[in-house]
Amino acid sequence: MRDGQEHQAGDDIAEAPPEPAPAPPAPPVPSAGWGHLIPDTVFAAAVAALPVGVIVQDGQGVVLANDAACDLLELSHAQLRNLSPPVSGWQLAHGDGHLLALENAPGTLAMTTGRVQEDAPVVLRTPDGRKRWLDITAVPLRRSDGQPHAAVSSLTDVTTIRAREAALRRSEEQFRLAMDHTPIGFALIDLDGRFVRVNRALCRLIGYHADDLRDRTLQDLAHPDDVAELAHQVRRMLRGERDSVELEKRYLRCGTETMWGLLSIALVRDDNGAPLYLIVQIQDITDSRRTHDLLTHLALHDPLTGLPNRTLVLDRIQKALDRGRRAGRNVAVLFCDLDNFKVVNDSMGHELGDAVLVEVSRRLTRALRSGDTAGRLGGDEFVVVCEDVGDEREAIIVAERMQTAVGAPATVAGRVVVPTMSIGIAVSASPDIDPLTLLRDADTAMYRAKDHGRDRWDIVDVALRRRAMDRMDIEHSLREGLESEQFLLHYQPIVDLRTNRVVGREALLRWQHPERGLLPPDQFLRVAEESGLIGEIGRWVLEQAAVTAAAAGGDSGYVAVNVSPHQVARPGLAEAVEQAMGRSGLPADRLVVELTESVMLSAAPAARRELERLDELGVRIVVDDFGTGFSALSYLRDLPVSGIKVDRSFTAGLGTDHQCERIVEALTGLGRGLAVDVVVEGVETDLQRALLSTIGCEHAQGYLFGRPVPEFG
Repeated sequence: MRDGQEHQAGDDIAEAPPEPAPAPPAPPVPSAGWGHLIPDTVFAAAVAALPVGVIVQDGQGVVLANDAACDLLELSHAQLRNLSPPVSGWQLAHGDGHLLALENAPGTLAMTTGRVQEDAPVVLRTPDGRKRWLDITAVPLRRSDGQPHAAVSSLTDVTTIRAREAALRRSEEQFRLAMDHTPIGFALIDLDGRFVRVNRALCRLIGYHADDLRDRTLQDLAHPDDVAELAHQVRRMLRGERDSVELEKRYLRCGTETMWGLLSIALVRDDNGAPLYLIVQIQDITDSRRTHDLLTHLALHDPLTGLPNRTLVLDRIQKALDRGRRAGRNVAVLFCDLDNFKVVNDSMGHELGDAVLVEVSRRLTRALRSGDTAGRLGGDEFVVVCEDVGDEREAIIVAERMQTAVGAPATVAGRVVVPTMSIGIAVSASPDIDPLTLLRDADTAMYRAKDHGRDRWDIVDVALRRRAMDRMDIEHSLREGLESEQFLLHYQPIVDLRTNRVVGREALLRWQHPERGLLPPDQFLRVAEESGLIGEIGRWVLEQAAVTAAAAGGDSGYVAVNVSPHQVARPGLAEAVEQAMGRSGLPADRLVVELTESVMLSAAPAARRELERLDELGVRIVVDDFGTGFSALSYLRDLPVSGIKVDRSFTAGLGTDHQCERIVEALTGLGRGLAVDVVVEGVETDLQRALLSTIGCEHAQGYLFGRPVPEFG
């Protein structure tokens, strides 16, 4: 270093005036020979106080190092002054892991090359195996001739920063791998909606190459009907109303084919909360959406005809009513029922009957106006909803067009069928009418159309609506009547004309209505059958009649119970009869079940088994209202019938109408020939009784022998 000093002095002499001023005294230095580097103790104190490591070195080694540098290098001041530290296992390495020779250290390079070594990364390996990343900047110190002869190095611990950077790189790599290999379409999109980056799954999903997407936006891929909603949701996110959104939207694969995608969009913000970009995921849900749509369709449509079912029809009526109120127009509901369709099913079979229903549905659909809806409620019942109807005349025109279309001959399985339809019409005259009321009114009008001859239409009016309301009231009251025990039985005697002895009694249902008084069956039985309450009422009648007859004793005769066609059509009649006898203790030979002639004729195989089961139990079966039904008598041969009851319409003519007398005489003879009991109903006069005795009739029933009374005996 003296050579350097002498050289520097020589240079100064060469450039100085002939008589230079005396040099100032040299400042104190912390180590002999370094005074030319450290101007004063203040500098040394400042270096020592710096929070970063500082090392001053010359060609002989380290001149000065502060405590921070010793701490970072994990060396003492004494160790640091030796350029080859004696600490075993202490090493410096390049960033790539290769060992760093001291002559290649940033400070040495700055001093030897004269160039600043800026932000040089160095790895320190300590004897215990730890690694520390140091960021070193070395600045050369020059003599007056410009040649470097020393260097000042600053050391900063960047281990934490390096760890964060490494973690970030790993995270970015994981993100890249996840993005590239996930089966879900993934994209980064800028705030203008343009694709910045996409993965392979998204390209496969929408049928575009990644390069093709760079000039497109997310809205470009959306179905035209969904673009506005998608743009609206993105604007809401950019306004800060929400940070993410999930939508089921349609997209155009390859620009033409429609697919359904589950779209998830998340907004990424910077540290200040400003939007940066959008993360978009699209999952193909086309198959699941089609399955969902199919299930929804099946839930809202009739599986046979494909027409809307009751649920969807009511929804269509409600929507039509809402639109009609705003537009000041009416809605018409047409309730349609095929005439005598049961005959078609019974004669052609259910499979061909279904074919007729399908053909009817096609004809109905073709006959309607644009915007009208045809639906099927079940069985042979159809409903048509006519929107934008001015008055009842427009609805009638539609009804007549429907009847014409349906009534044309149809060939089904080689057989010609001419279906006819009865239609009930209800128009929304009141603005506050609801769909159920409108449908019920149309149903009521349809029943009146059938009562007036079928293959016609009828329209609801005030009186008809009032009767419908009465029917609803009766149905509601029937349920309350069952729960409140408002039903009771009256018994009418059946006598032996030869001995005048009572041989049995017919149980007749009565309803003690809390407001209307005592009601006979003809005022509520049809409602009970249509509402499905007849089964529960019928079981109560069986049990009550059996209990009463059993309590009256064997001398009081048998009890006859009328059974509804609905009870015969459903399984469980024989079981109900057996339970009634078991609970009451009534012998089977004291119980008679009365069925109408029409029930016997139309008895299906399941119903026939029920009748045979009754016969096996020992219960007698009697045909009520005999002679008023069909002409076929084969059921008297094929079914276990033990008696017939001649209808009162023939009894009324006895003594005044010779034709009636001959019919009653013939029916009585038929009963004797078949060995079945004959009971003539409706006997009210002594003349009628005398004539019956003359023609050989043994049993009779009517007001002449007693009116129905609550007592059995």
